[in-house]
Amino acid sequence: MSQHDSTETASPAPEPEAGRAELRRAAFLEAARDVFLEFGYEQANMAEIVRRAGGSLSTLYAQFGGKKGLFEAMIDSRVGELTEQMQVELAAHAPLREGLQRIGEAFLTKQTQPESLEVMRLMVAQAKKFPEIAETWAKRAPEAVRKALATYLEDRAKAGEIRIENYDLAASVYFDLVRSRLQFRSLLLPNYRPTEAEIREVVERAVKVFIGGIEAL
Repeated sequence: MSQHDSTETASPAPEPEAGRAELRRAAFLEAARDVFLEFGYEQANMAEIVRRAGGSLSTLYAQFGGKKGLFEAMIDSRVGELTEQMQVELAAHAPLREGLQRIGEAFLTKQTQPESLEVMRLMVAQAKKFPEIAETWAKRAPEAVRKALATYLEDRAKAGEIRIENYDLAASVYFDLVRSRLQFRSLLLPNYRPTEAEIREVVERAVKVFIGGIEAL
């Protein structure tokens, strides 16, 4: 065997089909989010999504079944981002005060990002003409996020840190405490963006109020 043969490296293995499909799905979702925000649900065009993401219309329809399925998948993707920190704290069985602080900061940071605010504005703008779209958002996003926090609270109750009778209600109360002021201000004032210090302060206050009054629920 020649020196060239002994040092020759093998060509990289081709990317698995599943990996390519996942990358294509992610590209479709990213393009869909941009198109929905730019044109609204009614005017969003599947061909435009394909033009931006690459691929083909047949692949897009095969993966999502149509505009409604694509919209729902976009929501589910967003839910995954919003619940990521809750899954981390649940897996670590993090103590309540520290876990809620990290969950609240991650949640409020994401909810006050420009893209999140634009999604919320889109939902409000589309709600009257397309109530089924707003209902889909309400069921697939807020409910899923609330249940993720409820699962973490249940874990902490089983650990003896708190006593809660209704985990879903408790989760709703916590999110209301965390997001109301800064999220509302961010929605109304396009040039406003809360600082890390503001978010930390709001969440610290929310955690204190929540832990102090949760057993009254």
